[in-house]
Amino acid sequence: MKFLLSIFTLIILTGSCNSAKETLTEQKESSSQVSLSGTYKLQQLGSKDVALKPVTIKFNDSTNEASGISGCNSFFGSYTLKENTIKFGPIVTSKKYCNPDLNTVEKDFIEALNKVNSFVIKDNTLTFFSNDTKLFTATKNEASRPGKDDVVQDNYKRYSVIYKASTRGSFKQIEVSKTDIKISEDRGLKNIDTYPCNPQDWKALNNLLTNDIVENLDLLKAPTDNRAFDGAAHATLSVIKGDVLTMTPSFDHGKPPKEIESIVNKILSMAEIATKQ
Repeated sequence: MKFLLSIFTLIILTGSCNSAKETLTEQKESSSQVSLSGTYKLQQLGSKDVALKPVTIKFNDSTNEASGISGCNSFFGSYTLKENTIKFGPIVTSKKYCNPDLNTVEKDFIEALNKVNSFVIKDNTLTFFSNDTKLFTATKNEASRPGKDDVVQDNYKRYSVIYKASTRGSFKQIEVSKTDIKISEDRGLKNIDTYPCNPQDWKALNNLLTNDIVENLDLLKAPTDNRAFDGAAHATLSVIKGDVLTMTPSFDHGKPPKEIESIVNKILSMAEIATKQ
């Protein structure tokens, strides 16, 4: 009798495991050809609830680029997508100091991105796997898209604009916020010069940053490609609003996409004036 009971229990457990695998397979198959484009807020990272942590990821399927906030630093990288399989390319992050708690979240998140090889998307919830191991889940931000003439609201806990230009032998980053202009020529961002931001200049820059431009930064196309032959520095423009980072693809320093030319020129002008005061 005991023998028969053991056999019966084994059959139930085996059936349960197979059922779970079949469900996962069905979910993955249902994700075929689904676009990931959009911004997602992480909810679960491994066994940790990270819903209250500033961790986001934004996908652009037209350029196969991902960006976001990994805790307190921003990150950027490429990805390849085929049906429900995905692989992230090298992930680049900024180097700002984080508190120990966010350091751990950030480290775990970047490690998870490097392990991801498949995903499931269902009811605006995105789940990433390494084989059959669930790594993290995120929910899509379905906020209504602002009108093209709306100006970015200056009411975020963190709202700044970053222009970065670099070559093999040089680096410069300018970060402008409502109160400060921070300039660094140190790739590690350990040495930063800070200057006060003129309120009128900030207002003028803010007026240029319409939501239509900011929300589509990652779709812009570089007009020239001299940087590919070391003929120009690689440049990017980023906007951080709260816990969401939007970044342009790389373009030639001195030849920005026309959609952001006035923004780039304003940032460079503000930085030049600040350093001369």
